[in-house]
Amino acid sequence: MAIQLTSLPTVEQYDVNRSILQPIFMGQDYMQYMEVLPNIKGTTVIDKFNQLGKVTLAESGAAFQPQGNADYGSTITITPKRVEAELEFRANELFNKMKGQLMRSQHEFDNVDGTIVKNILLDLIGQAVKADFNRQVWLSDVAEADVNYGIYDGIFQVAREASATALTREYAGLSTQADDAALVAGNGVKIMQGLYDSAAPELLEAGNHVFFVSGDIADDYMASTLESSNFAAAGYGAMVNGVPNLTYRGIPLVVRRDWDTHIAADASEIGGCTAAAETHRAMLTTKDAFVIGTDFDTNSVEQWYSMDHKAYRFRVAYMVGVALKDAKLCTYYTPNAISV
Repeated sequence: MAIQLTSLPTVEQYDVNRSILQPIFMGQDYMQYMEVLPNIKGTTVIDKFNQLGKVTLAESGAAFQPQGNADYGSTITITPKRVEAELEFRANELFNKMKGQLMRSQHEFDNVDGTIVKNILLDLIGQAVKADFNRQVWLSDVAEADVNYGIYDGIFQVAREASATALTREYAGLSTQADDAALVAGNGVKIMQGLYDSAAPELLEAGNHVFFVSGDIADDYMASTLESSNFAAAGYGAMVNGVPNLTYRGIPLVVRRDWDTHIAADASEIGGCTAAAETHRAMLTTKDAFVIGTDFDTNSVEQWYSMDHKAYRFRVAYMVGVALKDAKLCTYYTPNAISV
């Protein structure tokens, strides 16, 4: 079966879930630290149970009288938004791309199974959807007028609106960090130290911690720990054998170099920065503190070939929303304060 661009294999909802949405919501490295709710149908209220205390007193033989905090729980609300990804592939460009992929995989170009063609197509679409999802789920804010960043509140904005502890370049440990400037050498380590030192006892007690950091903070941390080691045993061993997993105080670092790219390109549309050089940002949190909701059941997918434009068009819609369970379970750093 040779490739016929006017009759590509039909992409169905199952294909989108299996090859695009599930890998995005379930398969990325940082998503293991999020609680993913896969069947959010709309605005959803989630119970949050508080820790009780001061309920034990000396036995007195008196009638029952409840002690301590009677607030057994509160709620958080997750309000997902429906988003659409729209892509267009020019016929000749898509043909050449698929041909190259088939040749790389050593498939016979004139006798291609339809599943192979579909998988190549889904890979191309999935790359674009994943890139946009990662940009928006971290950096979006509904208050932004920009269509690329104003659909729903992302993780940083949700943390701000929950009144999580926030540090900026004015933090006492960063006296050398000027406004609108790139990260000063040595400040990457100081930012992570500041986030740890500013964390609530509830966060430190929770365990399963993780730092999310921009690429420039990760690079500064590497330079500070290796280049300043004077070839001490630990530093030399790291230089020879590599550092497979960065950690700070035993806490793993998940490096998000896409933040650097997006902030450098769209600083004016992203909260917490005022210049393209201010790519440095970080967050300390714990596993499942953030909830990310979607709906695998009711996403929609459309595809058609435009004869007029000689182009293949694809549209997939899905839901996504973000919430923070408790403001005490997160501290974050941005060069400038994020506005609500």
